[in-house]
Amino acid sequence: MSPRPSLHLRRRVIAALSMAVLAFGAARAEPFVPADDGAVVETLRDRPLDRTDIELRRLRAALRRAPDQLRLALAVAQRCIAVARRDGDPRYIGYAEAALAPWWQRSDAPAPVRLYKAIVLQSVHEFGAAVRELDVLLAQDPDDAQAWLTRASILQAQGRYDEAAADCGRLAGLGAAVYAQACLAELQGLRGEPAAAYAHLEALRAAHPDQDAWLSLIEAELSERRGDAPAAERHFRAALAGSADAYTRAAYADFLLDQHRAGEVIDLLQGSERADPLLLRLALAYQAQGDARRAAAVEALQARFDAARLRGDTVHRREEARFALELLRQPQRALELARRNWEVQREPADARILLAAARAAGRDADADPVRRFIAANRLPDARLASFVP
Repeated sequence: MSPRPSLHLRRRVIAALSMAVLAFGAARAEPFVPADDGAVVETLRDRPLDRTDIELRRLRAALRRAPDQLRLALAVAQRCIAVARRDGDPRYIGYAEAALAPWWQRSDAPAPVRLYKAIVLQSVHEFGAAVRELDVLLAQDPDDAQAWLTRASILQAQGRYDEAAADCGRLAGLGAAVYAQACLAELQGLRGEPAAAYAHLEALRAAHPDQDAWLSLIEAELSERRGDAPAAERHFRAALAGSADAYTRAAYADFLLDQHRAGEVIDLLQGSERADPLLLRLALAYQAQGDARRAAAVEALQARFDAARLRGDTVHRREEARFALELLRQPQRALELARRNWEVQREPADARILLAAARAAGRDADADPVRRFIAANRLPDARLASFVP
């Protein structure tokens, strides 16, 4: 029997992997020459290799010697995805794809390969292709809980809440009840019932203390949408205590920026410049603090976005829209990026940047699709209240 991926990749890995896509260079990009000698081009490893890093290096070396060994390739892909989530380092998504290369295009690819392929495709916002891979997998094995969970995550990112809920509901009978309940509760919180969703998550976390970190993260984001800053703070801290991965740090940094606590963002993210989404938040914190390091961070971000565009990479339109709006003060450019981003993914953060860019550009009506989406789903989010009548 082929090895099956652990369910503990869970839903939040999908959101986290969305963070890990902008590379630091591109074959077709012009070389980046900083304007001054003080510009930070890249931050090298500032910590010793841990056990995960050492084990991954060993596995990758073994795979280079035997690239057709499925079990070894799956082990490498799984660990690369985990490291990408932890560090927000985009290279590891490429490493995961490379590990699966012998099976990537095969019509008879094993189910675990299809699952990891779907996760890689989702991480570069090829949502349709990812769902197709999962559909093939689930037609062959309708009892694959991880595939249902991954598919639900993608559908949620697209704002297809009813379909996502149906997928979540399938998990209960597949030995994944805690994931089913958490998944449904999160969707409940996005569809007009935030208080009930919060109560369900609290009960779930009390019943499953071993799952505290990722459940706390869902509760933190729900609390933000409810406008309950003290609860959001408490849950973010619990989530960070259990897993200080790139997604969690970025989410907490956004919360801190909204709370005008930029100094804490700098403390939180210093040394994380390799991940573009974390560098973006650092730049915003530098700007709020009047820190001279803002200039180098903005220059580095601009170079990375330019390089991504040259290679046809449009994954982080949300992040680039925020960069254009808040750091470059270019609302028209931000609006165009946010509009194109909304065509691909429809999470609360995507709604927020489109609403903000449209208002800043003096074209409020351009965000009407967001308002219709909010009304249709009764999406409760205190951060969007000022934009929605």
